[in-house]
Amino acid sequence: MNFNTVDLEKELDRLKEKNQKQAVLSEVDNILQEAEREDLRVTASLSGEQSPNFIDESLLDDSKIYSYEQIKQICIKYRLRFLDSKVFKGEIPYEAVSKIKALEREHNETFSGFKIVAPKELFQLEDKDSDPLLFLPLKNGRYYLIHKWGGELNVFRSILAFPLRNFMSMFWFLVGVSILFSLAVPTPSWHVFLFLVVHSFIAICGITCMLVFMARENFSSTEWNSKYLS
Repeated sequence: MNFNTVDLEKELDRLKEKNQKQAVLSEVDNILQEAEREDLRVTASLSGEQSPNFIDESLLDDSKIYSYEQIKQICIKYRLRFLDSKVFKGEIPYEAVSKIKALEREHNETFSGFKIVAPKELFQLEDKDSDPLLFLPLKNGRYYLIHKWGGELNVFRSILAFPLRNFMSMFWFLVGVSILFSLAVPTPSWHVFLFLVVHSFIAICGITCMLVFMARENFSSTEWNSKYLS
């Protein structure tokens, strides 16, 4: 073997293989950087101002399109808020970002103005003196559900939220409490029972007003889409 000679063909092959590996690594790095830029852009859009979205609704899954009234009803029933994603202080999972990117690629558009349904504790609310749903606004007061994360709502949340749904729900709740309280007290006649119901209702109303005022709570029908604290 002659150590003073070089096989140029083999040398060229080694350089070629090395360059190919570097090209592959560079391409992978470019893809990762582009994906990261897209992630940052989508994340920024979730924190940005609302603007109109032009989207071909025929390409969307109809089962994930909901009306403004349907969202309002579910928020009032479970005492949730429906607000811009920019005031959401919880963590938006990467899966939601991926779904937005996939939707944008499918429609060849960039979207913004996202809305989220969640308990008020998950929003950065402003002072005027928790299972999130991510929506994309469509036309005619309709919204497309992009992603849902977190656990399921407890069925008792609807029961606990019933008194604060609206004025009438509070009224009937207090009537029910007054009747139950009066039934628990032995009375000699229905006249006394009726007297007890009326006066216990007045007393319970007073206590409830004081507690609600101290807790700075409001009816869900009023605050379901408000960005302010009660």
